[in-house]
Amino acid sequence: MRKPSPFTNRERPEDFLSFYQAHKEPLYRYALSLVKNPALAEEAVQEAWSRCIQYSQRFLAVPPEKRPAWMAVVVRNAAFTLLAKEQRYLPLEAEETLPAPEHGDVSGIVTLIRTLPPLYRQVLELKLLLEWTDREMARYLGLSEGQVRTRIWRGRKLLQAALRKEGYEYDQG
Repeated sequence: MRKPSPFTNRERPEDFLSFYQAHKEPLYRYALSLVKNPALAEEAVQEAWSRCIQYSQRFLAVPPEKRPAWMAVVVRNAAFTLLAKEQRYLPLEAEETLPAPEHGDVSGIVTLIRTLPPLYRQVLELKLLLEWTDREMARYLGLSEGQVRTRIWRGRKLLQAALRKEGYEYDQG
């Protein structure tokens, strides 16, 4: 007996494929920011997509506008699981002094973002790492777009101060 398709008339496999195409790169960058290892990041993302397919009914039950956030959580959980298997754990706060970044290296900035208060860290991670729009963040967080923009602005100010403290030069022009 053939297993029934998890997709309804409104949802088709092509919709899942387009979702995958639209979100695979931002999710990989997010995983890489968590695990700091390209191979491990790729494995975490593959595991997340595998879980998404395995639990397609849960995925399809999530409203389409919230699916990127749902997948981000799945990627994060997969990354943490892989790190735990390797007996490595992510620090909750960065306590080490960061070296000046190489051109294009943003790992120091990601680490600094993680040291911000949760109120600002969350919006900066969504904005800078997952590339969400203000509207997407507002819907996800249950805030107005103005509140989201204010948190981003304040979070960036805190991030700029942290960068200066670490010895990074910041051009405001």
